[in-house]
Amino acid sequence: MLWLALGAIQPGSALAQRIPFPTPIPPEVGTVGTVPASPALPGPANAPIGTPGVTPSIITPGAAPPGTVVGPPLAPPSLALGSPSVLSPGAGAAFQGTIQPPPSWDPYATPDVGPSPLLPADPYLPWGNPFGSTSPMIKLMREIRLDHHWLADSGSEGLGVNETETSVTFAFPFLYNQQTPLLVTPGFAMRLWDGPVTTPTSPVDMPGQTFDAYLDAAWNPQLAARLSAELGARVGVYSDFSKVATESLRIQGRGLVSMAFSPSFQVKAGAIYLNRNHVKLLPAGGVVWTPNTDTRFDIIFPYPKLAKRITLVGQTEWWYYLRGEYGGGAWTVKRGTGPRRGLLDSVDYNDLRVALGVDFRRNPGWRGFFEVGLAFNRELLYFAEDNPAIPEPMSRFKPSDTVFLGGGIAY
Repeated sequence: MLWLALGAIQPGSALAQRIPFPTPIPPEVGTVGTVPASPALPGPANAPIGTPGVTPSIITPGAAPPGTVVGPPLAPPSLALGSPSVLSPGAGAAFQGTIQPPPSWDPYATPDVGPSPLLPADPYLPWGNPFGSTSPMIKLMREIRLDHHWLADSGSEGLGVNETETSVTFAFPFLYNQQTPLLVTPGFAMRLWDGPVTTPTSPVDMPGQTFDAYLDAAWNPQLAARLSAELGARVGVYSDFSKVATESLRIQGRGLVSMAFSPSFQVKAGAIYLNRNHVKLLPAGGVVWTPNTDTRFDIIFPYPKLAKRITLVGQTEWWYYLRGEYGGGAWTVKRGTGPRRGLLDSVDYNDLRVALGVDFRRNPGWRGFFEVGLAFNRELLYFAEDNPAIPEPMSRFKPSDTVFLGGGIAY
């Protein structure tokens, strides 16, 4: 009876069929750089094509093949501490080579919407983007210019001068900021002197020419929303080139701080280091006021300028202006006459200038100006370089006031 009861409750072949539930794919240690293979689907749909008695079927996405018992969804494999981070069952596609994608790479991202690999923000660049965002390129050569001024030899104590100066300004990115680049300007100037006339009571003379060869650097950083600065330094050789000594080398500088109280009104304050023999340092400052787009007042000592726009022809603006300047310079020269003949002296030339002129501006493009003015309060001061015991200045000459013409062009 017992055997009959056991035979009665024994399940048939249909009840004894095992229902396949998907299970996590066990990790395979030792293979790096592979991806897990998809689990095989049960039933004839997974039989290779060409197997006798099996007809290939098209499986609609989202629908299970006929005869397949649908179980719970695949559970992601759990990664225990210390287990490999990349699963490799061996049957998956191998990622060849040693170059791995960056951690931020998303294989499921929409194609062709990522950043271009030519931009600094590209995630594949190891250095990233030091600027935080892309910035426009700056122009290397910012300006090339040529200026000339002619001071007439007039009056009983006449002194004529022809001043010619040329320079080129280059812009370089500085401190990761392309909006305020470092401006580097090599320049050269020549002055041709006409006079003064030497007399026994006035042993003054100037060589036929003096020269300036300099390298200037300027930086105008924006310190805050309303606060900015204008910084600069210049080193050069100033001589008649008959003899160049250590005294011929001069270092100059400038520094101003600007506070903007409104878009049209600023206040500036600072100093200019001229490093001449008689005048070493000058205070600088004032206000900049632009009441409208056609008017600008730069009331800044020692270079004030008031400008008014006349007209606009095409893309060229025409302005007229009234300006002032503390002019002059300092050079080492070889004396040609008097008791200092053949010796090296330093000479300062100082004057005050006021000019009325017209300039044009085409942005970008050519710029230029033409002006006529008056030079007054002129003086030549001589200093002995080889004998500090000689009182300074050892001689002084005051040329007559004179008119001047000036012009220049820049691109």
